[in-house]
Amino acid sequence: MLKFGRLEKFETFKSDQGANKIKCNTCIRNFMRIVELKFLKAYNKILAILLTCLGFAVSCGKMEYGTPTAKFIVKGKVESSETNQPIQNIRVYMQGDSTSTDSAGHYQIINSNGFPENPTFPIRFIDLDGNLHGEFNNLDTVVEFKNPQFTNGDGHWYNGETSKEFNIQLKPKK
Repeated sequence: MLKFGRLEKFETFKSDQGANKIKCNTCIRNFMRIVELKFLKAYNKILAILLTCLGFAVSCGKMEYGTPTAKFIVKGKVESSETNQPIQNIRVYMQGDSTSTDSAGHYQIINSNGFPENPTFPIRFIDLDGNLHGEFNNLDTVVEFKNPQFTNGDGHWYNGETSKEFNIQLKPKK
């Protein structure tokens, strides 16, 4: 009887002992499973060490990880389509941020984390004050920056900022 770890391997040389041959075959299969598992565990450890070393080796160089970002500024004036007079207190929503128009109908809204490739932003204009400054229909539209020119970028992941004038005329409610 030979021992391999916790496994005992029976060897028999007599052909008339069928039970011993079955025990022997079962023991060999069990032994091979244990060897295979030990090999796979060792292989996984070596692979993990190599990948860790490779990750540290790459990160020590000039390589950078990140996503390019830019600041997009939309500003303009909101006027009545009938009188061309500025409209005060119109709420402007863009990408989770909001602002209101001032007494001259001007607004400015900023998206600080925009992706600089083909930026398009949904923008919404809502009359919230009711009849105080006249009632106007809401407007859902899109502002698109075509071939934006960025300024004040850092030369890495921050491309800088760009702005666009976006004037709107709202229709009065009837």
